[in-house]
Amino acid sequence: MSVTQLASSGRRRAPRLAGDARRAQIIGAACTFFAENGFGGPTRDLAASIGVTQALLYRYFDSKTDLIEAVFTEVFRDHWSDGATDIFAASAGRPMVDRLTELYEAMLAKVSGVATRLFFRAGLDSYPDPITRSAERSWPLWLALLEQWRREEGLPTLGDLPMMEGERAMVLSLHNAMTMVRVREHVFHAQRFMSDAEEARQIAEIYDVGARALLRALHGGSISGPRVEPAGTAAAAAA
Repeated sequence: MSVTQLASSGRRRAPRLAGDARRAQIIGAACTFFAENGFGGPTRDLAASIGVTQALLYRYFDSKTDLIEAVFTEVFRDHWSDGATDIFAASAGRPMVDRLTELYEAMLAKVSGVATRLFFRAGLDSYPDPITRSAERSWPLWLALLEQWRREEGLPTLGDLPMMEGERAMVLSLHNAMTMVRVREHVFHAQRFMSDAEEARQIAEIYDVGARALLRALHGGSISGPRVEPAGTAAAAAA
């Protein structure tokens, strides 16, 4: 029996809720539903999973697109990059590897399985806006990381020399490597042998060495081409 048939059979019917509570229930259920089924999943099946009619869904949302936007608003309510620059700033004076480990351990704690799968679904189902918005929220942190590495290597500040394309790609690849901890866990369902802190430290150790070498090469003139051109804006950061 399908989800829709189960609901219509009368075996499961959602209790009556006030308007705000019902809307919140639908959004919460939609987060899980789209994470598991993709954004192509029929809203009639979403409604059936809650125990309401499809018509009731559209009393609260003008369209499926409106519902999807509400899902991402909910996901972004407490974004993993919120407060990250403050965490990084508070660790000033400590070794960069320690700072990166502490920073990303705190960030990973805020990344749920549902949020991880939703972001994968957004890319696969051609919803680029959430990915762009996430990059914009993370952009101040990436600037702070790059500024610190430049300072420690005796290189010009970002105020004196804007971010290069190679630097943008570098901080983005660090961020992606850290978030892959959750992707392997919640998308690939890979067995884990290390804690978040242990994985974050290993990634930090790799990238700290590599970042310094790359920065010296970029600023020393041994690299040419697109990598030394000015980087794009935050809106293009995830491209």
